[in-house]
Amino acid sequence: MLQQPAVHNRQSPTYVFMGVTMKILLSSEQTGGQFSLIEGVMPPGGDGGLHVHSHEDESMVLLEGQLEVTIGEKVFELFAGESYFAPRDVPQRLRNRGTIPARAMLVTTPGGFDNFIAKAGVPLSDAVLSASLTPPEPHQLARLFELAEEFGIKILVPPEAQGD
Repeated sequence: MLQQPAVHNRQSPTYVFMGVTMKILLSSEQTGGQFSLIEGVMPPGGDGGLHVHSHEDESMVLLEGQLEVTIGEKVFELFAGESYFAPRDVPQRLRNRGTIPARAMLVTTPGGFDNFIAKAGVPLSDAVLSASLTPPEPHQLARLFELAEEFGIKILVPPEAQGD
């Protein structure tokens, strides 16, 4: 078995993706494709939309705030210090219905979701920090659906506008 070299990451590319700030702490390239480690901050009113990952499983630990989590038929509130596992091929959704940003560490196995974020997101250096939480415009949504399909992600229900 080929051993992956040790990685010490000092600079993490950061993107704004559907209003969520996502910092790629360890990329799939750095881990030999084994996993991706991402820090995400979802503002109040944020919504990831109902979607399905066909290539990777997702695990999260919530560090701050709270999220409404849907995994398959299960819907629950996730509070700081709690975690979840969402297997691939099962619909999932994250929404911040709270009043403070939700900050979490996300691990996807195998890696690859980080490449989708890098392609679909806006580099933080280029992003307007007061990014709107409204759903993408029709042309932006069409591009998002196209990119998602390329990365084995199917968007079942697009994100809602803040307050919906």
